[in-house]
Amino acid sequence: MPTINDVAKRAGVSRSTVSLVLNHSKLVKEDTRRLVEQVIHEINYVPNSNARGLSARVTNNLGVIFMKDYLHNSTQVSYDSDQHIGLCSFNIFNGIMAGLAGTDYGLITENFVCSPDATTLPRVVTEKRVDGLFVVARPYSMEFLSALRDTGLPFVLVGVGCFEEEFDSIYADPGEGVALAMRDMLNTGHQNICLLNCSAQLDTRNLRLEAFRRALEEAGTPFREKWNIQSTSNNGASAYRAFRSFWEAGNRPDAIVAANGQSALGAMRYLYEIGVRVPDQLSIIAYEDSSVCGYATPALTSVNIRKEEMGRQAAQCLLARIREPERPVKNISIPPYMVYRDSVMTR
Repeated sequence: MPTINDVAKRAGVSRSTVSLVLNHSKLVKEDTRRLVEQVIHEINYVPNSNARGLSARVTNNLGVIFMKDYLHNSTQVSYDSDQHIGLCSFNIFNGIMAGLAGTDYGLITENFVCSPDATTLPRVVTEKRVDGLFVVARPYSMEFLSALRDTGLPFVLVGVGCFEEEFDSIYADPGEGVALAMRDMLNTGHQNICLLNCSAQLDTRNLRLEAFRRALEEAGTPFREKWNIQSTSNNGASAYRAFRSFWEAGNRPDAIVAANGQSALGAMRYLYEIGVRVPDQLSIIAYEDSSVCGYATPALTSVNIRKEEMGRQAAQCLLARIREPERPVKNISIPPYMVYRDSVMTR
């Protein structure tokens, strides 16, 4: 197995320079860094901290990659409504841990943003620190998944809309959840329903929109394009601004189906400011039930997508893939259910 000395000799640099490159030091010149990384790649060098596990070809660790659209570069993060809550991934992670209880596997986590050309993979993968991988949530690209497959590392996708036919995936269908919420709104007499959709950066918005449009058509209600409200970001502050613009344009819904709890709370904040009472004057259902929904006032009726169960089944799926690498691909959709609280009134 190649050593750090082999890398240094082939690159024509010192051992300490290789160490600085491995630790992402800014003290190394860009040309030198690229040369060292090229040699590392060419001779398949892995840092010594992983050598023992690699020699046995088993680490007894699994990786959990939380896919992000951006990474915080500071610990000074506010907890106001302009932040991504991240409860969905957290709840799925809890389910993964429950699914691994009693096994010999530990977990290593990493936040990761796909590079545009998908040439960069998570460190737990490139450093061969894990025996398998959970890819949690979106966004990801097919190029990224293909590059991940090329490593030979077993992995499973898990999260909202994380269905890919050619890869193991445990997922919630947001269209199914929106359809469930729409049926409840229509059955309780609501006729003017708007969709407070997720960020346009997430392609799951289309699944939600299709289900929303289909439910209206089945009820004989015309679809209005402007009643599909899209936030610029997946947080409460963005939902507040988007819904405010919608309302100030003269639109008057009697119900909102929101993409998640934080979006619902953003709209509720605006309604509170203008004196519109929930649910007396306007009902709200949130997709993706969470503790945010239970703590809201009034507490939010929500679609529970069984995030912990997604995580548990993802753990079972990955363990099976590790045991049987040639087994058929599994795509499992976790069915949602409605949690009734206080934010919907029969009209």
